[in-house]
Amino acid sequence: AEQGAGVSAPAGMLPGLAPERTIVLADGRFAAGPRGLPAGVEVEGLAAALERDPGLLAGSLRVPGDGADDRFALLAEAFTDDGVVIRVADGIQFAEPLYLVHAGGGGASSTRVLIEAGRNSRLQVLEHFLQDGADSLSNLDIEVRVGDGARVDHLRLHQQGPAAAQVETLRVLQARDSHYRQQLFLLGGRLVRSNLHLRLEGAAAECTLHGLMMVDGVRQADLYTVFEHVAGHTRSEELVRAVATDRGRGAFNGRILVGPGAVKSDSSQSSRNLILSPLAEINARPQLEILTDDVKCSHGTTIGSLDAGQLFYLLSRGIDPDTARGLLTFAFCEDVVSRVEMPALRRHIEELVVGRL
Repeated sequence: AEQGAGVSAPAGMLPGLAPERTIVLADGRFAAGPRGLPAGVEVEGLAAALERDPGLLAGSLRVPGDGADDRFALLAEAFTDDGVVIRVADGIQFAEPLYLVHAGGGGASSTRVLIEAGRNSRLQVLEHFLQDGADSLSNLDIEVRVGDGARVDHLRLHQQGPAAAQVETLRVLQARDSHYRQQLFLLGGRLVRSNLHLRLEGAAAECTLHGLMMVDGVRQADLYTVFEHVAGHTRSEELVRAVATDRGRGAFNGRILVGPGAVKSDSSQSSRNLILSPLAEINARPQLEILTDDVKCSHGTTIGSLDAGQLFYLLSRGIDPDTARGLLTFAFCEDVVSRVEMPALRRHIEELVVGRL
């Protein structure tokens, strides 16, 4: 796991995180791993793991299908020769966050990430995207397996450079009584396309997604999500906020699918979108598909500009127009940012949001 420990740290890494818990993927390749991990926690480069035992991951790495959402995952499978495998054994409560950094320059790269949390385990992963360079394209395929009674907290911060493009396919498989929470911040890159498929396969599994998209200039960010309730008594919550200004373009396509056997399921979806300039664009499409009775599901979306009454109130108190608009927009974004539990990380994301404003 200490392979490449001498690799220099990428610029722009988050403050306050332990270097010995840092994993670096440089242009999709495993460049550096954590040190001194406790028993039951394993981090290994994908290429090294396959070379050591080619059949080791045969039952874990999924084979993408032929659906439209798997097209880029198929490309990642075809062109990837490295990545990272993160595993936590049954019953291990690993409280310290693992810091996974995606760094790199120009060109194209593909990588695969596998995260496995054993039964009754606990894992925190902070994933940070720092790719920079002219006309770069990264294609990422991630699979997260959450065992019975396990909990995975997954924070993902996109902070790529203005010329970087990112396509990612993330699939989460949840067993009985498991908990998976993702906090997603799409704050960088020229083009980001995020496909998330969260599948609640075990009874009483719970899943949460809180997301924030901000697009300005000519940037574009697309978020496509599927919450699939397979078993009964499962619960999901999706809360997404988006802000577009200049000529920025954003898209949200959220689908909740409740299968025939998923009785007593509880699912909610909220998409609120803020457009700050005439040429900005946001397209939102919430969807519900319910194939059984006795469920509780809701969804809703709004698209609009800043509230004129609130803006007038601030102006009447002597606040200049730019500051007033910034305060109202920051309050809109803070609905998601405030849910970040680590104080230093929350302040860092707040500074990024303010920088965008």
